[in-house]
Amino acid sequence: MGPARSGTGIHIDPLGTSAWNALVRGHKRWCLFPTITPKDMLKAKPGEGWKNRDEAVTWFTYVYPRVKDPSWPKEYAPLEILQKPGETVFVPGGWWHVVVNLDNTIAVTQNFCSTTNFPIVWHKTVRGRPKLSKKWYRELKKSRPDLAAVADKVDLSQPTGINSDSSSSGSSSSSSDSSSDSSDSEDSRPKSKKRKRTRSLTPNGSKSRSHSRSRSQSLDRRSISSTPKNSR
Repeated sequence: MGPARSGTGIHIDPLGTSAWNALVRGHKRWCLFPTITPKDMLKAKPGEGWKNRDEAVTWFTYVYPRVKDPSWPKEYAPLEILQKPGETVFVPGGWWHVVVNLDNTIAVTQNFCSTTNFPIVWHKTVRGRPKLSKKWYRELKKSRPDLAAVADKVDLSQPTGINSDSSSSGSSSSSSDSSSDSSDSEDSRPKSKKRKRTRSLTPNGSKSRSHSRSRSQSLDRRSISSTPKNSR
């Protein structure tokens, strides 16, 4: 559900999945681009939209006019759709897309993996979500051994040819560069480092924790934090 001017900014759905969107009420405006379209051509430039840079309305305000300019490469031409109630839009895996609600809308949408796009989704899941891929593989061995056999044959050392957008990893219809080859490095996302703690036994046998910072450093920090905030 969404009011007018709401929507989803330009992105690629995660892990190579495809999607369908069935509209119950209202109208949606879509723009879809081939997976080979360079990301930097589709994203709003710095200063466009400011804090709302990634919003759909910002995209249609600033980027869409550039897309319609005669100088826009024909190989990156968009597929434009005005979706009406009762219509279903299919979004191919790897395609960039942006959608804005023109009025109050109600829709049902789902990302999916089928036997058609399974090799691509499996490739990206192994590289981007290794723990999930292991659980998935165990289930496939039980219920779909035919797909498990397909998974065994997928060459993970070769690119899928389908682009990815790391900013959409948590969203569905949300960084890669303009080439589809480098787009498969979904597992290269930086991992957060946890602070190490050391444990030692106290005389009574209980465990105590100590941080890497020395006592003198903490005292120095106290002296700094005692400075009035308005004088910094």
